[in-house]
Amino acid sequence: MNWEDVIIEAAATDTGMRRANNQDSLAIVRASTPDLFKSRGHLFMVADGMGAHAAGELASKLACDNIPHTYHKKKSLPPGEALSEAFLDVGGEIFRKAASSPEFHRMGTTCTSLVLHPSGLVMAHVGDSRAYRIRAGRIDQLSFDHSLVWELVRKGHMKLEQVEKAYPRNVITRCLGPELQVEIDVEGPLPIEMGDVYLLCSDGLSGPVTDPEIGVFASSFHPADASRYLMHLANLRGGSDNVTVVIVRVGPWVVPGTEPAVENPGAKKSRGNFLGGFLNNLKNKKNATVDDFEPHQTAECRLDRPFVKRMEELVNSSQASAVELGWSVEWAPLATYRAQAEEQLKAGKFRDALESLSEAISLLGEAGRLHRQNVLEQGRA
Repeated sequence: MNWEDVIIEAAATDTGMRRANNQDSLAIVRASTPDLFKSRGHLFMVADGMGAHAAGELASKLACDNIPHTYHKKKSLPPGEALSEAFLDVGGEIFRKAASSPEFHRMGTTCTSLVLHPSGLVMAHVGDSRAYRIRAGRIDQLSFDHSLVWELVRKGHMKLEQVEKAYPRNVITRCLGPELQVEIDVEGPLPIEMGDVYLLCSDGLSGPVTDPEIGVFASSFHPADASRYLMHLANLRGGSDNVTVVIVRVGPWVVPGTEPAVENPGAKKSRGNFLGGFLNNLKNKKNATVDDFEPHQTAECRLDRPFVKRMEELVNSSQASAVELGWSVEWAPLATYRAQAEEQLKAGKFRDALESLSEAISLLGEAGRLHRQNVLEQGRA
């Protein structure tokens, strides 16, 4: 199998429905040669900046521009150590930049990065932007939220549900920039399986969209469609923050439910050039992967009738809002998608129905974005 074709990735980012600018950034750095892949792997990253005016935007951009570059320069170190040092080096740059001008005072950024490497999956993380793995009908949160809420739960004071009611979710306890030194969480290498889907996102997605919903969309659709659907879903749920999502699928895209009963022997052979050798490499390396890693949260991803009905209710309520607020919506295609979804749901074709509803969500989400832009422009005029 051509190693360049093994990984499918896509991303989406948006200002959201309430923010004036997008302080999120992302990076996708695919190894350009097989040799570079063997040494550094493919790197994927999301950062969510914070700070007054454009400071947060600058902080996240500095992270996503410089961490991949710094990571690749540290060729003598294993991926986990190289990532950690790259985070610290760039965190120091952000700290010094913040100290150079009052307008950048205390600026910072969350940062979550995954590397797909021959030794396995390696992750470095600071802040509350999340890394997920979707596998075999479950979604696992690989990263720990460095937030007041999660730290209180870790210390055993209260359960997560209790803490979230008593404290704001967006109080960050760790990020790059405000302090010269910060503790970086590093995990891996973790085993990678064919069909795995990995998702990185800012809290603009993980806030309004639940883990099971994220898992269903990421596993049911091609990454390009799933990232678009999730972005618009977050916006229709209020879009109170910037929204960024990166989705990475291991292996070729096959529409769920259409997999052949017997795998093509030729396809199996070609796949083995990458994944078969990859798995053999893991077996031959003592302690190459962390088999006992426990995700911080896990949930079932169930695409069933109640799930589709919830998305249908969202479309209904969003359409009512669009009429009330005077959004410029493409009404004919919207009606077509809704009618298709109704028929598909009656026939028990849940994925098809969700796809039709997701296109309706995207139409409404785009109309909402354009309406918001027009309101902002009129306010500046």
